[in-house]
Amino acid sequence: MTGRKAVVILTRDGQRKMLSLSLRQRLILNASEAGWSEFWLFHPDKDEAQKAVLELSSDRRVLDRNIRLKVLIPETTGSKMLATAGDDYLLFLEDNLVLDPAIFSRLAENLESLDLPLVRIEVQGKDGQRQPCAGLLLVRSGAGGDLVLRQLLAGKAIGEIEVGTDKGEASAIFLAGFAVAAKDRNNFILARNLLLQTARKPQDGLVARLINRRISLFLTRYFLYLNIHPIAQSIVTFAVGLLSVFFVGYGRQLLVPGGILFELASIIDGCDGENARLTYRITRTGGALDIIADAVTFVSFFVALPVGLYRTYGERIWLYLGAFALASMVAFYLQLINYARKTGLGYNIVAVVKEVEASRDLPQFQTAFDRLAASLAFIYRRDFFSTAAFIMIVAGLARPAMVLVAALAFLEAFYFYFYSLRKINPELQRKGEIQ
Repeated sequence: MTGRKAVVILTRDGQRKMLSLSLRQRLILNASEAGWSEFWLFHPDKDEAQKAVLELSSDRRVLDRNIRLKVLIPETTGSKMLATAGDDYLLFLEDNLVLDPAIFSRLAENLESLDLPLVRIEVQGKDGQRQPCAGLLLVRSGAGGDLVLRQLLAGKAIGEIEVGTDKGEASAIFLAGFAVAAKDRNNFILARNLLLQTARKPQDGLVARLINRRISLFLTRYFLYLNIHPIAQSIVTFAVGLLSVFFVGYGRQLLVPGGILFELASIIDGCDGENARLTYRITRTGGALDIIADAVTFVSFFVALPVGLYRTYGERIWLYLGAFALASMVAFYLQLINYARKTGLGYNIVAVVKEVEASRDLPQFQTAFDRLAASLAFIYRRDFFSTAAFIMIVAGLARPAMVLVAALAFLEAFYFYFYSLRKINPELQRKGEIQ
């Protein structure tokens, strides 16, 4: 559902920048993701409201989302807004709020179940503690919207708004991480740190959660001050990855620096996605570039590694082993392209890993080999593979690492052939044509 309306109460704090966006800019973009498309900006000084509309309207993200911004003057435009809202709920919010992005989605999902004139919002964190969100309010437009507007004009904060008796009010409690009014330095820092954590991805593996993501989030916090576009970050990450390929392929004294750069590329690979999620700049181009760069870096590195080993030790066996590993990788990616085209899963290997891990619950994937593959699928995540390769190369175990790469690449391609065949044609499994 789209077309929902919101009234944004402008405050002095709403202009403050947090992670490259002003607080009010972030709030409006956040709400638009959940279906709010029309925002009426209110300030006692209508010139301030008009200035805010012009500033926000110049943002490409606002334009791309077809967000409508208007100045709310209670005496003239307030009644017009209420008339067009019908009996739906109006969302009132103060622009100094920093919210868990999930809050607006939860609000949108539960609007139809609400039936009181005024609904105050509370959030409940993972620890079970409830926290009132004083700067956020839902008001049924036909029941009390005009009354709320008059109280706002009189200088009341949203948390002080009344619509009559307590019987006309209710609290809606949503499971969400946080709702912070960034009115002072301590709350601003708290909100920023909480907001950074929302850039994590639920599909992060163990290494990403414990190591890579902590470092990348720390770096992202500072990168955002430079206002670097996520695609530019992807290009830089790709360049670091290619430099690691060159070092490893050269071998000798550059073998260890190449392993270090490969791990660095894996860590900062998370920064572009964090940037995109935190600044609402997720694009298909950026996603495709990230996937392609990952695949090229990964394959190139393990093609260069046997060349580097040959240059370092002068043993041709590494060239033969590298050719075998490359053939296995090519076979896997060709299968992945075919599988993605037929299932719509996407070309990201992480999505495949997650699907294989979940396959242990499916009746057609209950062989010992299937269960083993599901249990060990995590080793094919880039974060794990990169860290393992980095540790082994730095520890002087580059040759055993290459043997493992060749063996695992072959097993990956071999297993995925039969896995994808059963997923695409499950009737073959039932008929016993695939054992």
